[in-house]
Amino acid sequence: MSPTRTSTSVLMLLMLLAAASAPPARALSDEEIFRDVPFNLLNPGARAMSLGGAFTSLADDSTAAQANPAGLVTLRRPELFFEVRASRLDQSAVLVEGPVDGEFFQGTVTAGAVSDPSARFSPTFISWVLPLRRVAFAFSRLESLDIRARTENSFALVGRQAIFDPVADGGRPDPIGFEDIDFALTADADISARIVQYNAAFAAELWSGFSVGVTAVFGMLDMDGRVDNLFVDNTALPGEPFAQPTLDYATRIDDDDSDFAWTVGLMWRPAEWISIGGTWRQGLDFTVEERVVQSGLGHVRATNLYGERFDLTLRTPDIAALGVSIRPSEPLTILVDVVRVEYSDLLEGFKAGLNRIVFPETEAAFTVDDGTEIHGGIEYVWLAGRTPVALRAGAWREADRRIRYAGTDPGLALVFPAGEAVTHYTGGIGVTVRQAIQIDLAVDVSDRSASFVASTIYRF
Repeated sequence: MSPTRTSTSVLMLLMLLAAASAPPARALSDEEIFRDVPFNLLNPGARAMSLGGAFTSLADDSTAAQANPAGLVTLRRPELFFEVRASRLDQSAVLVEGPVDGEFFQGTVTAGAVSDPSARFSPTFISWVLPLRRVAFAFSRLESLDIRARTENSFALVGRQAIFDPVADGGRPDPIGFEDIDFALTADADISARIVQYNAAFAAELWSGFSVGVTAVFGMLDMDGRVDNLFVDNTALPGEPFAQPTLDYATRIDDDDSDFAWTVGLMWRPAEWISIGGTWRQGLDFTVEERVVQSGLGHVRATNLYGERFDLTLRTPDIAALGVSIRPSEPLTILVDVVRVEYSDLLEGFKAGLNRIVFPETEAAFTVDDGTEIHGGIEYVWLAGRTPVALRAGAWREADRRIRYAGTDPGLALVFPAGEAVTHYTGGIGVTVRQAIQIDLAVDVSDRSASFVASTIYRF
């Protein structure tokens, strides 16, 4: 017996019970592998991280090529910058069970979800800056996405289910009896995705205290993904159909793409104690090919809906930032950034209906809100002998970027709900040796993740 005979009412009850187990959806379709894609949207460098990411108005080292290219003109000597980052996203695991006593199903439904992203450690930013008189050039490499994750959603139905005799005109089917069922449905998935950016930046001081900058970005995406949607009829005897995990339908991604984008920035220092900066960062637009595996009981339906091969679009968000830094005394600097992130860009090319719960409803409506994030930090510098030492602390509020259901179906609204904003706390330390080598360490922690960055600058 195929699970396609499960009634719509039972599916609705499944979705209601699975609501608490649905992890964040943040990407280019509603499949399991795209539920949690953590873009690296913060300014690079341990110094910027320890200041809560508030660096738009300061941008006075090699990371300005990404944070605000207009700040490159403040550098007086050539610099070589190197950063390594270790990051960990928390594993999420939820199991929900409840009784059902409906018109078409009486029994127990169990829903579970597990998401297990791998911890990452890699060099994420390298930059070289050549400052000249009133102008500066920079070349850099940035990893803006690096994720490997495994997800699994499972549903179990144990009880009595109605048997239907579908009417010829496609209307509502009528129950003709009941049968005992024990179904196990699973969506098992893996994803590996990486975005690497190569940047060339130019900045010029137009007049004293005011500069502009631009960065040309060439980005490359490499993505591999797998989703297998399986079912088991636990009432089947050994050797009978569906007694073992049986493929319903599956999809695969093994593709890469590239794109060009721009970042523009400005910097104004009306006085020695204050600096104002602003940037606009264009998102990268990638298209990858996904294919429906031509096997499984439901692959014909999936192929009829989407084609054997179809395009998916991944658009990194456009970002606008405005920052102010104030130096009330020589050793103390206070920084604040307001950042607008166009998370709605993630919906460009969004495909609904591939998720095991939604399939094959291609018209399901999804939305996501653009977010405004506040970043703040403080830096205090003192001399330990002849060595400058800096202590830094900060915080920032990450906006809700979860893609949610926006239609009228109450079950899907619970399965794909809005998320919550997350507060990050940051801190770090830095030392400068003989004015030539700067070493910075930083940490960023929240309820959902933790990151550690070590960076160094060598000034020629």
